[in-house]
Amino acid sequence: MKRILFYSSVKTKKMFSIQSYYRNDIQILKDLGYRVLLSNSVCDYFLFWKYDIGFFYFYRYSLLCAIIAKFFNKKTVFTGGIDYLEPSFATLKQRKIQEAFFKICNCFSNVNIIVSSTDEDNIRRIYHGRLPNKCIKSFHVIDFESFEYKGERKEKIFTTIAWMVNRDNVYRKGVDKTVKAFAEFVKLFPDYRLIIVGPSGVGSEEVLSLVSKLCIEKYVEYKGSISEEEKIQLLKKSMFYTQLSIYEGFGIAAIEALAAGNIVIHSGKGGLKDAVGNNGYIVNLFSTQDIVSTFRSVASKQGFMAEQRIKAIQYVKNNFSYMKRLQDFQKIFNKI
Repeated sequence: MKRILFYSSVKTKKMFSIQSYYRNDIQILKDLGYRVLLSNSVCDYFLFWKYDIGFFYFYRYSLLCAIIAKFFNKKTVFTGGIDYLEPSFATLKQRKIQEAFFKICNCFSNVNIIVSSTDEDNIRRIYHGRLPNKCIKSFHVIDFESFEYKGERKEKIFTTIAWMVNRDNVYRKGVDKTVKAFAEFVKLFPDYRLIIVGPSGVGSEEVLSLVSKLCIEKYVEYKGSISEEEKIQLLKKSMFYTQLSIYEGFGIAAIEALAAGNIVIHSGKGGLKDAVGNNGYIVNLFSTQDIVSTFRSVASKQGFMAEQRIKAIQYVKNNFSYMKRLQDFQKIFNKI
């Protein structure tokens, strides 16, 4: 049995079971017959006798791991979103740094598994229109069978999910925009609630401060971190999901929301183009009024959206089900 040393620069290995993109890829590799060893330490790659393949998440801190693995003649595979290649999101300095890291990672890689069309386009840009032959696109996936909506009772709920340990991510994910628009929306639709999910920290404190400032505490519930089962049940009873991101590397939560029968209101930025496709409502992030108007529009016609839900669920099944990425991985690992 071949052994894969699976690396990401997470603070604790517990994150490998919390973040769905790690969890899904780890299970896929196990299903393909590999023994998966987890690592958040560069030093693990010096123990060359313990692994056969290095698998790395993100194209920055993983570079040193890949260099060490290559020194010991090991196969190397990179994956994960590349947010800092995106001109609409990253500064010029951030882009130049990420471009350098990606190009060096590419030199030490056997395969780069690209997770969105936006990342693919940005890689072409830094290689003057050419995509390196090591780059193969395979979207992140979800546990579709668990999230699939099968007619469960919907409640008048808007949901948004974001990592809120730090302040910056609250604004990158547009949680503040959701709260501000919802404060206007409930003036005409006071029977709706907004549920916010995500680990607590400086960011969540700022969101709750905004909720208090707008005097909408009775309409908004902050749940903090919740289990996977709780998230599935919440999305199945929620009607609408918002992802008003300035930039989104991929948008797994939006895909999960679609599968669970939510109408997704989003920015269309980055990976959301792939994640949601034509199955949601794109809003102008710079116009609170446009966001509010979209909220009101979908709430007014939510009873006529059964066909749209069915189409969206099928879209997720066709493009982001577990078996799709498993088959992609099988082809990729057979070649290396």
